Amino acid sequence: MLPFNFILNLHLPQNVSLMIHLKNKNVSPETFLPKTMTIKFYLKPVKSSNSGFKIYTQIVFNRSKAEFTTGLSCKNTDWNAQKEEFTKNTLFNQQLSNLKMKIYRVKNSLDETGIIYTAKDIKIQLIGTKKSQEVLLDYFEQLIARKVSDGSWSKATRRLYLSSHQYLAAFLSDHRAKEVNIENFDLTVIAKFDDYLRQVFWNDKGDKLSTTSISKHHTRVKTVFGDAISRGKLAFNPYANFKLSFPQAKREYLTKNELDKLNNLDLTNNEILVQIRDIFMFSCYTGLRFSDAMELKIEHIQIINNEPHIRVDQIKTGERREIPILNPAKAIIDKYNWSNFRRVKGCVLPIYTNQCVNRYLKFLANLAGLGKNLTHHIARHTCATTILLDNDVPIEVVSHWLGHTNIKTTQIYAKISHTKLQNQSARLNEIINI
Repeated sequence: MLPFNFILNLHLPQNVSLMIHLKNKNVSPETFLPKTMTIKFYLKPVKSSNSGFKIYTQIVFNRSKAEFTTGLSCKNTDWNAQKEEFTKNTLFNQQLSNLKMKIYRVKNSLDETGIIYTAKDIKIQLIGTKKSQEVLLDYFEQLIARKVSDGSWSKATRRLYLSSHQYLAAFLSDHRAKEVNIENFDLTVIAKFDDYLRQVFWNDKGDKLSTTSISKHHTRVKTVFGDAISRGKLAFNPYANFKLSFPQAKREYLTKNELDKLNNLDLTNNEILVQIRDIFMFSCYTGLRFSDAMELKIEHIQIINNEPHIRVDQIKTGERREIPILNPAKAIIDKYNWSNFRRVKGCVLPIYTNQCVNRYLKFLANLAGLGKNLTHHIARHTCATTILLDNDVPIEVVSHWLGHTNIKTTQIYAKISHTKLQNQSARLNEIINI
């Protein structure tokens, strides 16, 4: 706290001098300070309370802004927002007044140095800053290990985060900054990381990462900073002002005619291609993602309301799904009753890697003359459109069937169902011609 008998010297234009004695109660030091700085006190809700608020300080100086808590709190009814003070508590109001005086003292001190400074510099001078000693890459690895250990992340999620970690490590290595601390990874570095990702070739064909893939890598790194904030390692997420872009991708799927072409292929004496087709067709009728299909065990097949269902928790979202088993999917399950992978591991389907399945699916697409870049994920899209929506299954049911956490995701499929559009058009023509 400042002594009330100190003398405040102000730097005024040449040939002008002024001494102000603070014992004069009618004179405020703010009267003679530059007007480019404003100080505001405001309430911020406490997350764990329905009625409690914390009092924050906001400093605005030369188009820069800094905020921090005063350490005081109150109820909304005890605060005068217009005057920015307590309605009755004079002791707390005096503390706010003292804090404002300290802020002006810091500003005066910075003025005397002649350096250019911001509101954040005033805040740092006033309350200091806690430097994080956490190395970003090390903390990233610790987060992955912790999430997998406590069951929050699946093996599939772990692989995704490890991929993002590898890209980040390669970027930092190129910039000789592998030991960079969490708090030094700012918006400028994020922009450089973004530039780096846009130049990456992710396969042997020279294909670059898509905008969506780049944004997903950023999202995972952003999650690391969010975790650091929750553990008190960091005060601000550098991604807060970085805009991520997720352009709507084209949802490719197979029509009924294309499914028939694939099913009617003569694959005699080629067991691998038969199994790959069965894996694909199974997901066409169940909507299962590849990871969920490969992890599916016989124990997940249960009788519900006298009908066989798949009851499983999704690997990606953790959501519980109960999927009716349609006859074509049941035929595929029964087909492998006496297989070795069924007897030994209890798996419903033959086990392959995603890369292997997609490689053979491209070969199958060529054999069937589909003219499409067939991947396993297209089976999921096919389930949504050709199997469900085109057969008038309500969109709410489709959403549950696919395990979507947001029905807006399901509505994307409803917009692209050409068969559904044709059926409605034919129905309208019949009505109009009556």
